[in-house]
Amino acid sequence: MKKGSDKILVGGLQPLTMIDFPGRLASVVFTQGCNLRCRFCYNRTLLGEKAADPLSWESVIDFLRDRQGFIEGVVFSGGEPCLQPGLLDALREVRELGFDAALHTNGFFPDIVEAALAERLLQFIAVDFKAPFEKYQSITRQPVDRVAYGRVADIIVAAGIKHEYRTTVHPGLLSDSDIMLMADWLEEKKISNYAIQKFKYGEALDQSLPPVNASFLQAATLFKLRARFTGFTLRSDDVSVDSLKQAA
Repeated sequence: MKKGSDKILVGGLQPLTMIDFPGRLASVVFTQGCNLRCRFCYNRTLLGEKAADPLSWESVIDFLRDRQGFIEGVVFSGGEPCLQPGLLDALREVRELGFDAALHTNGFFPDIVEAALAERLLQFIAVDFKAPFEKYQSITRQPVDRVAYGRVADIIVAAGIKHEYRTTVHPGLLSDSDIMLMADWLEEKKISNYAIQKFKYGEALDQSLPPVNASFLQAATLFKLRARFTGFTLRSDDVSVDSLKQAA
């Protein structure tokens, strides 16, 4: 087998997370490079093809071997992991070590997702839903192939894998009506879990974006989202469960 080290670029490693892989104590492998340039991106050091402080895949594998019996899973995030030619090989290596694997992706690469699920290499997948399709170009600096993006959702639902679609919200980029339009599409695709993430100020790619206050979405919008998805999550430093209770 050709090892993932031959064709995977690692831009960083987070030793421990209890958030990025639901139900698993995990480590996060951040791959280098992305096909998008989202204005709100806070992982901008991972966007280019070269990492400022790259890690070898061999060092990642050594790290994981040392933590067998402690961590339960490995998350591949980025950047965009599906750009890595060695992603499937890397997933196979992780599986051989006894870890479960998760993928965080922007949803532009249905063939990779399908191949990984066909081999049962993944136990969880999170997909970024950046904007209504008409706004993708203005927010990500790249057009979206609606058919390919929709195919990812179809593959996920057919596979029955645990999943989450997620949207980062800055009210200067997305309105409440935009969010509800996106929710309509997710419902049509039978996506059951949706997360809203508050924009993180400070490290965004577009430094002109101002900070976001607590009321970045209306309470009525949160209530509607909560009612429409089996699993709805709100991630924010100052808007949490209390906002959902108020919305109810």
